[in-house]
Amino acid sequence: MTIDFNKIPDLNPLYIDYISDFTKLSNFFEYNFNSQDDFKKCILTKKESYNSSDINRTDLSILLHKQNTFFNSSLKTFENIKSLEESNTFAVVTGQQVGILSGPLYTVYKAINTIQLAEKLNYEFSEYKFVPVFWLEADDHDFLEINNINLINKENNLVNVKYFENGTEQEKYLKPVANILIDEFFNSFKNEVSNLLSKTDFSEELENRIDRSYRIGTQLNTAFARFLNSLFDDFGLILFDPTDPEAKSIASPLFKNELNSFPKVCEIVVDTSAKLEQYYEPQIKPKPLNLFYNYNGNRYLLEPKDDSSIGLKNSRQKFTVEELNDSLNADASLFSPNVILRPIVQDYIFPTVAYIAGPSELAYFAQFKGVYNHFDIPMPVIYPRTSVTLIENKVKNFIDKYEITFTDFFNSKELNDKLLKISNVANIDDIFNSYIDEINATNYKMENILELIDKNLTINFKNRNLKNIEGLNPLKQKFLDAQLKQNDVVFKKLKSILVNVYPENKLQERVLNISYFINKYGFNLIRFLKDNIKITGFDHQLIELNLINENNIASNNN
Repeated sequence: MTIDFNKIPDLNPLYIDYISDFTKLSNFFEYNFNSQDDFKKCILTKKESYNSSDINRTDLSILLHKQNTFFNSSLKTFENIKSLEESNTFAVVTGQQVGILSGPLYTVYKAINTIQLAEKLNYEFSEYKFVPVFWLEADDHDFLEINNINLINKENNLVNVKYFENGTEQEKYLKPVANILIDEFFNSFKNEVSNLLSKTDFSEELENRIDRSYRIGTQLNTAFARFLNSLFDDFGLILFDPTDPEAKSIASPLFKNELNSFPKVCEIVVDTSAKLEQYYEPQIKPKPLNLFYNYNGNRYLLEPKDDSSIGLKNSRQKFTVEELNDSLNADASLFSPNVILRPIVQDYIFPTVAYIAGPSELAYFAQFKGVYNHFDIPMPVIYPRTSVTLIENKVKNFIDKYEITFTDFFNSKELNDKLLKISNVANIDDIFNSYIDEINATNYKMENILELIDKNLTINFKNRNLKNIEGLNPLKQKFLDAQLKQNDVVFKKLKSILVNVYPENKLQERVLNISYFINKYGFNLIRFLKDNIKITGFDHQLIELNLINENNIASNNN
């Protein structure tokens, strides 16, 4: 089942137009993701440019082999790495910040889509080879964005679990997450996760894989890579760590270009953004210089000053351009790209023909076409990430029982009113009022008849009837209380359902962590998702987990 993106609140309008009417955005992208002819053009262009570039495929293969050995990658991954040495092999790439236990669900979907698209292209363009690559965004210093996950506990409440290096939150985080080492305080995080989740046949294996990935002393990006590999064991996914000094050395020509040509890239993005904002809100604001610099263990944005020096943002430290060039020549690992330069570095290092992008990413790629041209690097096909909500049995049963639709979850007030009408099949006030009207009508007839016999006895009869009617009020209240209790049960159930499918008024994929589902359905869930997510489906997909054969899952996890 699918839901039209137009029915989903708060989605970027640019993203909706991109997937529904590419012609509106064709001036801002090099290729139409939905055109096989455009894919062919991209492959041929990338082949010519990459094979004549300074990148040595053998050296890249050696670097990837070293990194993926450290990440505990599978044999199929090393086969894919080896194939990158061939001139007819290309990469399908995605990337994400190195969130704990893989971060939000959409990180897993991006990895699945990358594998799926590589397989699709291998089928459609059999004369070439395509391999999936996951870029570990570990230069980032926004630790508070990646240090936590959301899980649903045994009481069906959403719980946010956080990890802090040294056990306490710092006032400011400037250290790249790749420089953060797992310490003994991660044990508290693991224990909290374990205590929150119900014990299942898969809990022990999940805990073991977390333990093997997040060992004390392990870099955060390495732990992320190892945990991701534990999910995608034999799918051939190549993981790449751009914080590796060898990777920075490969990218150094781009750093040098930016350092010595600024603010050219900024001007290009400003010009593109001015054209884009006639129709859409630009996603990012460019910086005069699109590089960060690591100084005394912290990461600072390089910021041009009025005196022609370059300072470190939020610091008094300043350098000349010459000093930064000397530093770059001596140690390129001190430099890292910002959001504008990162995809350029990625597609310089890899023979990228497609990048899997989420809605926000896709929107900022609309600002980058001119930047690719500036660096003389072909822009790849920007392929929309699949959007998915996993539907558990309890959710499906609730939807079926109350005859609601998935889009009803987007408006809680209207859904409450709808459920109230459905659950209040009987209107207690109307029922009792109708009954009392009937009694009064009958009594009135009797009184008229009896009054002909004895007026005094009739008054007594009338008083008794009034008392009998008044005596119905406590019974009516009991029915009302029972109905309210029944409603309370329904709305408590609704609350637990919303936590599952639309937590915090956001799509499930943006909030929940995969561990909740792995704990319930096992590690074969990943293969199930790969088999059921449609890479060519450009609506929001609802995937029912009751379709999983639990016996097969159990056998595959033993």
